[in-house]
Amino acid sequence: MARMRSLLMVVPVVVLLLGVGGAPALGADDVVAPESANAAEIEVPYLETAEIQPSPPWRIADCAGPTAATPLVVACDAEHIQLSAPDFDPEAGVTVLPVELTDGTVSMTVAYRVSLGAPPAPEAAPSANVRPVASGSLLRIPFSDLGTTCTRCAGGAGLVAVGVEPASAGTAWATPTHLVFRASSTFTGPAEIGFGIVDEFGTTSEGTIPVGVYRADVPLIALDVYAALDDDGDAEIDLASLVTSIAGDDVVFVGCGAALHGSVACDADGTARYAGSGAVDQFGFQVAAGGEQASGSVTLVPADTDLNLPSSGPVPTAPTGAHGDEPVTTPFTPPAPSEHVAADGPFDAFIAVLDRTGR
Repeated sequence: MARMRSLLMVVPVVVLLLGVGGAPALGADDVVAPESANAAEIEVPYLETAEIQPSPPWRIADCAGPTAATPLVVACDAEHIQLSAPDFDPEAGVTVLPVELTDGTVSMTVAYRVSLGAPPAPEAAPSANVRPVASGSLLRIPFSDLGTTCTRCAGGAGLVAVGVEPASAGTAWATPTHLVFRASSTFTGPAEIGFGIVDEFGTTSEGTIPVGVYRADVPLIALDVYAALDDDGDAEIDLASLVTSIAGDDVVFVGCGAALHGSVACDADGTARYAGSGAVDQFGFQVAAGGEQASGSVTLVPADTDLNLPSSGPVPTAPTGAHGDEPVTTPFTPPAPSEHVAADGPFDAFIAVLDRTGR
C-alpha cells in the first residue's frame, strides 16, 4: 500500500546506561569491531530520543566522531550522547556508532548498534455488542464502527478480513468502505468476524466483531450510501429514505454511531445532520421495526473528491478489492491514538431496543 504521512504520538524517552566499570582496559587505538557480538544495542523510540550515558568514571572522550558518523546524533558532551530521528525509515537498518570512552588513564572504543523504533501499531477496538444478521443476508459493517486509531495511516488505512468463526457461519471480505459478512442460509447462532487494520509500514492489528445469525420472517432493509459534503464540510441526510420495512411496520430510528472525525446528530424522524472538516468520513445508523432490526451507513465524500468513489448513491454490495489476507486501502484516515476512549459503544441504544422486543 502507498506510503502515508500524518501527525504522530510521542513515546517515552529511553536511556541506556553502559556499565563499563568491569570492561577490559584497551589501548587508545583499540576499537571494538562493528560486527562485535558485544556491541550495545540501542533503539531510538519513534519521534523520541535515546541516550548513550557511560557509567562513572568513564566519560565520552570525543564527540566529533559520533557527530560525524550519523545525523541521529543530535547532542554530545562528556556525559552523554543524545540520539533522535525526525521520522521512521523501515529501510534504515542498523547504524554502528563507535564511541571513544576514557577514565582519564585508559581509553577504549565501544561500538553501539543503533536502530529506529517503529511507530505504534494501529489499534482496533470495536464495540463488543453482538450485531444481529439474518441467515442468508449481508451485514455491511462501516469502517467507522471498527474503533480504529492509527499513527501512520494518513493515506488511508488498510482493511483486511481475516476469517469467520465458525467457518460454517458464512464468509467475509473487505471493501474500501466496509467489512462485509454474508451469513450462510443454513446457519444460525453466534459467530465472530475477524479483521485487521494495516498501516503504511504493513504493521497489522487485529480485532473481532461478534454477530448473531437468526432466522428472519420478513427482513428489514437499510441501505449503505455515499453522500456528498457541501463546501463547509456538512451534510443533511434523510435516513428514512434509506430504510424499507417490507412488513409495513413503523420504523424506529434507534440512533447513529460516531463518525471518525466530524459530529453527527440523528433525529427520531430519521434526519441526520453531519458537521465536519471536509475530510472523507462515515457513520452508521440503526433501525428496528416489527421485531426485526437492521443497520445502514453513510459514507461522506467531498464534492470535489478525486477518490475512486462515487459522490452519491448506494455503496456496492458485491465483493470489491481484496479477499482473504490481502488488505484493501480505504479512503479513511483514522484518528491518532488518544488516552480518552469512549466508554459507550455505538450500538448500545440499539441493543436496548432489541432487548425490549425480545429478539
